Amino acid sequence: MRIWHQSAVELDSLPQYAASLSRRYAEVAAPDTEVVLHGVPSGTYGLSSPAQALGHPAERQRIANLILEQVRQAERQGFDAVMIASFAEPALREARASLAIPVTSMAESSYLAACSAACQIGVVTISQAGAHMLQEGIAQHRLESRVSPVLNLDPEADEFDLQRAFSQPDGVRAAFESCCRKAIAAGADVLIPGEGVLNELAVHLGIREVDAVAVLDAIAITVMHTEMLVRAYRGAGLRTGRRRGAVADPA
Repeated sequence: MRIWHQSAVELDSLPQYAASLSRRYAEVAAPDTEVVLHGVPSGTYGLSSPAQALGHPAERQRIANLILEQVRQAERQGFDAVMIASFAEPALREARASLAIPVTSMAESSYLAACSAACQIGVVTISQAGAHMLQEGIAQHRLESRVSPVLNLDPEADEFDLQRAFSQPDGVRAAFESCCRKAIAAGADVLIPGEGVLNELAVHLGIREVDAVAVLDAIAITVMHTEMLVRAYRGAGLRTGRRRGAVADPA
């Protein structure tokens, strides 16, 4: 099985994150699964961080269009599935409407798995703009009653702050655990690091739970969910629904 990992960040500008992803997939994917990393091209964000850019709707649409063109190559190259490894979920609906293979997102896979384990899910992300974006996505998935609260680090961070925290973690770790405790106080019974680099940092720091509440590993869950969908497409008759909202049938 070959899975096209599509990140919304420039992976060459976040080498520790890219290396962590490669290690994680080697650990959690099935032995017969190959996950191939793809990021957006160098220079996509200019002087901005992805977190800053994706907070603006026009920039989010620009990135979505770029990612859609990238993931369309997956089916032509014989991949079995596409994994949009971003909580921003760029081009998720359009990719599903364009491809005959399964398309998953880190956000949706994490939410659905967490809903199978707890009644109330808390999400911790890196900025207020990111929290608003995630809330919009949760509403689109019609999961508002299950996935709440969505909180952000204080002080806020971006992906480059998180990369530095791989070697100097104390400040980000304290902010993350504090935010988790606020989510737990608000009723969360499972926690999701709602940003890809933040998730990898939590794994790197060994944060599996906070005050006996599980911290879900979004990368592991997403690849496992993607593998399951590939098998479900092959053996259980599952297909992407196209009666509502599809922009086009696959070519």
